[in-house]
Amino acid sequence: MYVARDGTERRVPWAWLPQVAGELRDPVRAFPSYKGQRHYPWSARQGRRIEFESWVECGHLIALDFDAAVTGIVAQPFWLL
Repeated sequence: MYVARDGTERRVPWAWLPQVAGELRDPVRAFPSYKGQRHYPWSARQGRRIEFESWVECGHLIALDFDAAVTGIVAQPFWLL
């Protein structure tokens, strides 16, 4: 399930993910946080901040930002049901 650009929730089979990948932009849920916690590495390729929840995710986001084959990064764009 993902949230489409028009704000509606859409449920599609896993196999359809490549066809809807262009619609995946925003996180499907809020990230838990507390005062002083940092969840936003800057992405030079995206020109914006990208949220993460663990240092493992952060490391992967930084590595992906340097990969020329990566055309976009989206933080938690869908639910697995």
